[in-house]
Amino acid sequence: MTVEREIDELFDLPLDEFTAARNDLAKRLKRDGDADAAEQVRSLPKPSIAAWAVNQLARREPEAVRSLLNVAARLRSAQERSLKGERAADELRGAQAEEREIIRRLTRSAEGVLREAGRPASGTTLERVASLLRAAAVGEPGRTMLREGRLTGDVEVSGFDAFAGLKLPAKGRARGAAPAGDDLAERRRQKREAERHRKQLEKRVRELTSHADDAERDALQARKEADAAEAVAAERRREADAAAAELAELDRRRG
Repeated sequence: MTVEREIDELFDLPLDEFTAARNDLAKRLKRDGDADAAEQVRSLPKPSIAAWAVNQLARREPEAVRSLLNVAARLRSAQERSLKGERAADELRGAQAEEREIIRRLTRSAEGVLREAGRPASGTTLERVASLLRAAAVGEPGRTMLREGRLTGDVEVSGFDAFAGLKLPAKGRARGAAPAGDDLAERRRQKREAERHRKQLEKRVRELTSHADDAERDALQARKEADAAEAVAAERRREADAAAAELAELDRRRG
């Protein structure tokens, strides 16, 4: 078995078994004379609960994870074209809606994974799962780690790394425009305009993302409250059935 395969198996283990298995593998690799691989394995952090849940999704629902990666790439492309001044608003909105739906489905699956493992699937944990899915899908190395199921914790991205170094498309010079010596001033003006546009888009994405996160959090809370209410109703139904049975037995004896 290759080292990469053994590392994959580490991330597939129940979370409580990760550290001991990692240390055992590092010791064995060192004993076998592969010091570099041993050090690589020893340096692997234990995944957070959210990261562990997402890693299990990568193994159990690879198609859904691939769909998230694909839509994230389309979303980034639409953002880039929008910044360049191209018309991509419809595609941008469509990709954002699809991304939210895929993340919602995967988050629900993560809730089942956590409960199956005997771990609490709190609203906070599920919010972290959704945030991690969204952040990891944006760019490397998060995309590869998500695809391979090797995430260990939060993935820090600005959401606008793709816009670095982009320039607005050059405009044709009007008749009677400034001479070539003013090109530097024109480029500076375009740069300022691009930066202003970027900041507007960044603010808009932050606002929309915040609204989406709030809605998802409310939906999760509503589902939890509904589950709790359903459990209470089931318990009351059992109590009512037991009382009815007791009453029937009493009536039978009196008769």
